[in-house]
Amino acid sequence: MVILVAVVSCTAMAAMTIHASIETGKGFYQTGSIYVASTPAGASAILDEGARSLFTPGTFTGVEPGTHSLKISRQGFFSRYASVKVTAGSTENVIVTLDPVSNPGGLSIGSEPRGASLYVDDRYMGKTNQVVGNLAPGTHAVRITEAGYVAWQKEVTVTGGTITPVFARLDPEVSPPSGDILVASIPPGAAVFINGDYRGSTTPDDLLDIDDLSPGQYVLVVSKPGYLDFTKTVSVEAGKVVQVMAPLAGSNQGIASAGIASTPAGADVFINSMYAGVTPLSVNDIPPGNYTVEIRLDGYSPFSTAGNVMGGQDLQIFAALQPLSTPTPTQKAGPGTFSLLVTACIPGILGLFFLKNRGRTD
Repeated sequence: MVILVAVVSCTAMAAMTIHASIETGKGFYQTGSIYVASTPAGASAILDEGARSLFTPGTFTGVEPGTHSLKISRQGFFSRYASVKVTAGSTENVIVTLDPVSNPGGLSIGSEPRGASLYVDDRYMGKTNQVVGNLAPGTHAVRITEAGYVAWQKEVTVTGGTITPVFARLDPEVSPPSGDILVASIPPGAAVFINGDYRGSTTPDDLLDIDDLSPGQYVLVVSKPGYLDFTKTVSVEAGKVVQVMAPLAGSNQGIASAGIASTPAGADVFINSMYAGVTPLSVNDIPPGNYTVEIRLDGYSPFSTAGNVMGGQDLQIFAALQPLSTPTPTQKAGPGTFSLLVTACIPGILGLFFLKNRGRTD
């Protein structure tokens, strides 16, 4: 009985201490968190109209108490919106099912200078100029960046069944008050964090441009499943660009990683006949084995390839899809071609990744 009283007393004291800490702002629980998950996974979750973003499933940490807005979107699906009330010391769960689009549209995006990094709804889509298809009708956020230029961003309306042209003329930066960090990794497809905040993923064809950073020191972490984290302190100066190459050391040579891209982007990817997501796509934790990859986009001939994947490989598959108006037969790479691609890299083995990690916390 005495022990019970002691326990209750300690619990009450702890509750009073935490409550006081929250009120005074001096305790640990000054902020809360928001966990976001979606079906299918891999959607972009945008907090407070662009203040922060992540790919589902994932958690926004250090969120100030109060009401926050969320936009959850993915190519080929209608976006979902949510209003979330956060309290200090707690985690709010937002779990949504995205409805597939029956009449998608697309964007034909160009820029001057050409070859700038293109993001649609915070997802890297490759370089300008190109067509991004399989987009739900409605508003989408387009962002184009290039080192030495002011980032261009705009909300663009997509109409079902049509390709909407978008052109961005980037302005050179003149005496900018901020600096940039350009990040690449070997292998690509790694998540990049600045002071703990997710800022995007490295790609095989470009440097990830983290722009508009105030002068000062930042802790950069590059992380990829199956590899040891790369950590570096980077000093940023106004008007300067710092390039960082992160060679990642493998922690598990028994698994492989892969990435898949297409022109146009936004094509559906099927791994061993299972839906995996849309291009560009990356996947980790791939066990050795035989895989078949098919890439499909309405209005284009499908692309397919098959082959054996071995542990420790980092693979890439790229599909230049041909319009149906051009009578081109279905492209199919033979085992020899696939083996050649394997030695470079692949992204289509993602299907297994999604199956393995369904319900698990981009």
